[in-house]
Parts: sequence; C-alpha cells; structure tokens
Amino acid sequence: MNKKLSSILLLVLLSITDAYLLAHPNLIGRLGVLLYKHTYIKDFGSALITVSSSVAISLIICEVLRVFTAKKTQIICFSIFLIVSMAWLAYVYNTFSSFTFRITGKAFIYGAHLLPVILGGIYGRYLVKAVMTNFNNPINNIQTDEY
Repeated sequence: MNKKLSSILLLVLLSITDAYLLAHPNLIGRLGVLLYKHTYIKDFGSALITVSSSVAISLIICEVLRVFTAKKTQIICFSIFLIVSMAWLAYVYNTFSSFTFRITGKAFIYGAHLLPVILGGIYGRYLVKAVMTNFNNPINNIQTDEY
C-alpha cells in the first residue's frame, strides 16, 4: 500500500477513534459538557467534525509550509508546532489529573489526550521529513578542495 494512503488511513482511524471517545463521557462528563456548553463534542457527529477539521487544517498548514517555504523555515515552524502540541498535551494531562475532570470517565479523558498526540505526530513527521531532506540535499553534500 502507498505510504501516503496508509498515513491518511491511519489519521482517519485515529480521528474517528478520538471523536468516539470525546463523544462518550460518563454521566458526570455529559453534565459537564451540557453545563459548559461544549457543543462541539456534544455528540459523535459534532465531535467528528471538530477533530477531523483540526487534523485537516493541520495537514493543510504543514503541506503549504512544505511546498512554499525554505527548509530552515520549515524546520523552525514544525519545531514550534511540535512544541506547542506537546505543551497542549501537558496542559491536558495536568487539567485531567484534577479530581473534577478525573470523574468524567476514562474514555473522555483518553479522547482529550489523543488530539494533541495526533497533532504532535503530524508535526513530528513533517519535522523529520524536513530535517532528512535537508541532510539528503546534494548541494549540502558537495565537498570542496579548500583546506
């Protein structure tokens, strides 16, 4: 199977899984979703739209950066995006470690953790590709006779 097709299938599967987990909190989690008016994860359809649009926008941003910017700019931008997604993951971990959010159900908690992990994986993959193409560039590998 094509690498790009398998990567897209993996992202689709992870997005569906994340939307399912976010849309199925326990009773206390459902009350929290209603109380705080989180309509973007109220049911499976809206959660799927939210998660898939986040993943799609991230992929579009990464592809635009990959095509239209220089390698150093790509490395800097993908590094910043990766740091932001890992900081978001740390924030989600810290938030859902408190008692109030711990009682919302394991599925909901895992779903909240999964979106920053997906985005971090996307940004990390593009960062590795940018670094590897920078090292594999034949212009960088030219040896000069100056000693």
